[in-house]
Amino acid sequence: MQKITLILITFLAITSCTKKSDNNAANSINNTPTLSVIGESMQFDKTELTVKAGEKVTLIFKNPSTTLEHNWLLTQKGKENDIGLAGIKVGKAKQFVPDDPAVLAHTRLVEPGGQDTITFTAPPAGDYPYICTNAGHHMVMKGILHSK
Repeated sequence: MQKITLILITFLAITSCTKKSDNNAANSINNTPTLSVIGESMQFDKTELTVKAGEKVTLIFKNPSTTLEHNWLLTQKGKENDIGLAGIKVGKAKQFVPDDPAVLAHTRLVEPGGQDTITFTAPPAGDYPYICTNAGHHMVMKGILHSK
């Protein structure tokens, strides 16, 4: 019993002295975010970005995949599935980007190993979905842009 008590006291002492980071990237405003694809997966490396509402945002989008093309589209709330489906309909000729006012900003379709940089004005305060619209990727390749 004394060993368990000693182990518990040691654990509590170590953990209470360890500085916990309060740097939450999802809540940290960054108007120059870099976003990337995770390898060959259909996932963004960040599923949350936070920007300052109404200000210029410069997004660097990197596609380190060796096989898949990807893009990044920012949409109005609740429109991500409609935009994803519309992207499939317009196809690669339009880089899977439909002409729709619900598309707030987008990159070009980025080849494997490539990147694109875009600048846009952050939308009004709120949460806005972002997706990849290459042929059905929008079902799994998504995140939220918090505009504060």
